[in-house]
Amino acid sequence: MKWAIRDLLNPVVTRSLLYGSDPFDIEYILKKVDAIKVMSGKQIQAVWLGEWGEKIKRYTELMEKAESAGRRIAARAYAKMITQCHYACFMINIEDLEHKREIYAGLQESYKHYISLCDNKVEYVEIDTPFGKVPAYIHYPDDGSKKSYPVVLTYSGIGSCKEELEMLSDPLNERGIAVITPDMPGAGAAIISNNIKCGGPQLESAFEAIYKFVEDRPELDENNMANFGLCMGGGYAFRATVKRPTVKACVSLFPLLMNFADQSSIPIWMKKGKWSSYQYSDDYLDGMRVLEEGTHGVDFLMAYSDDDNWMSPEATQKLWDKALGEKEKIYIAEKPSYVSEETIMHAMPVGEQYHWVKHEAADFISARLNGGK
Repeated sequence: MKWAIRDLLNPVVTRSLLYGSDPFDIEYILKKVDAIKVMSGKQIQAVWLGEWGEKIKRYTELMEKAESAGRRIAARAYAKMITQCHYACFMINIEDLEHKREIYAGLQESYKHYISLCDNKVEYVEIDTPFGKVPAYIHYPDDGSKKSYPVVLTYSGIGSCKEELEMLSDPLNERGIAVITPDMPGAGAAIISNNIKCGGPQLESAFEAIYKFVEDRPELDENNMANFGLCMGGGYAFRATVKRPTVKACVSLFPLLMNFADQSSIPIWMKKGKWSSYQYSDDYLDGMRVLEEGTHGVDFLMAYSDDDNWMSPEATQKLWDKALGEKEKIYIAEKPSYVSEETIMHAMPVGEQYHWVKHEAADFISARLNGGK
């Protein structure tokens, strides 16, 4: 079977769209990729990175022009576009680790400039763990001057970063909730800058450290918390809730527990290569078994699909059965659009529906933290 070259980029395109990249920019660059005569991973990478680099230059010119004229709204919009371009580059599974670091540095710096133009306060923090510092942002719904905020802890998995987690924080900020978006072990600056690999002990320490961090911040209400995660982060949110049964809600969108997953369905690009191997700790799968332990009785919302190619219906049911309190499901019936045999991505079905699922999830959490339930 012959695939279109662009099919190889399906996971990257999906996540870029989720992060808000302009679909016309994406299509323009995909057409450049389509023009490649011979299927070559290096050439696809070069075209993808090069074309996004040109977009970055263009939007930087527009942003600087807007800033110099005092047009803050336009400058903020262009700054976000620059960040989205850097993010599209970061999603490529680059084997050259130094090049990966350079790309992420561009994403970090562009994001810092973008949040400096936002109306709400977004504060960079570092959370101490036994394995090193976990970088994170606190997204306040306003200027951060109130004495107390309900707070949601967000999680994502391998290949993600705290900058991406803004898509989880935005709908919660709109509902008056403060949100912490950490680089979990194996993700973002936690792995790239601080060498905190993804493994069971590292994750368990991160959960505990994040809770301790909230306890030490007087404006964040430790008695009014929820956990919220997507993909691997959905599994993290569940385990974090097991460890702190006093939280008021847990939301897992398309949760993935690697030990529950069908290992033969996990694409090769996640299991082999310098970048993939660099993110994981030794004895990774054995260590991750700790995430399966325990149950919780808090209000639980789970989004899932029969088209999950990693978590079988039986595996998803196994996690559902571990939630013992009040619980609700969002079933994604729509077939995913971005699919090809080797590139199908675990989070596609719910990811492609995130534009409406996020409001269901945010309202579920808001009802528990803002006194509605």
